[in-house]
Amino acid sequence: MKNLLKTFILGLIVMLVLNITSPAFANQAAYLPLKPLDDLSSVEKQTITTHLEEFKLDTTKNSEKLSHANKQIAMKSLKNIDKNLIYADIVNGEKNIILGTDNKDIFVAITDEIIDVVERVGEFDFLINGELNHFEVTISDDPVGEQKLSGYEYSVMAAPWIYKSEKTINVNAQRNFATYTAAVLGGILGTYLGPALGFAAYGVIATSLGVGAAYTYIAASDYPTNVGQSVVKTYRDGNYPTSRYRFISRHYAVYKGARYYLDTTTTYHSPCTGCGV
Repeated sequence: MKNLLKTFILGLIVMLVLNITSPAFANQAAYLPLKPLDDLSSVEKQTITTHLEEFKLDTTKNSEKLSHANKQIAMKSLKNIDKNLIYADIVNGEKNIILGTDNKDIFVAITDEIIDVVERVGEFDFLINGELNHFEVTISDDPVGEQKLSGYEYSVMAAPWIYKSEKTINVNAQRNFATYTAAVLGGILGTYLGPALGFAAYGVIATSLGVGAAYTYIAASDYPTNVGQSVVKTYRDGNYPTSRYRFISRHYAVYKGARYYLDTTTTYHSPCTGCGV
């Protein structure tokens, strides 16, 4: 269980990818995050780079699920990694990678030796390797007053973080969370959380990958369900255009009518490249 919790951080990032009524990964230049590999160690960067360079589409665990057309999309995306790499991370030894494509409604998700081509075809409908999947996602503002960080939170950070907002995200997937990879689920959820938090692009992908991983691994392990809930609090270390964002997210599985706490993840976003974490 403890090892599974480590993968949780991946699922919440891609959530900030696109506008809820806009094509997937639209306006990518609007709110650029740090470069996709900047937060990784040199060893992790090399691991991701090598994995992509050596990735063989025909030897993946699910290659038979991809149509000829989707294989062509995936191969084209893999051939131009410098242009298409949106996000990559390694948690608990698992590689999670998101690649863009020439079509703003389509992205490629890689989780170790599994590759999926995901296309948004409706407000709540996505084709995953050609199979239609429906996701009901609602996001609400919580009427919470000014909140302060705990003494512990202040002790581990140099900046004075200012509370900005709190959102509750309810997710009802068509299938059990265990049937989705973290990269796929995180990417899909990213299409909803981005505009809810005020980002038109993929600036906070790490946050949505955290949600996806939590549901895919932790919930699937202990609470086999297709219903989840996340509460995301947003903080900033100032009110300037370059001020950083800090997202504290608590994740729950909804199982047999009850809500079960999974874990808490913390992610950061810098509105401009080179401005810090």
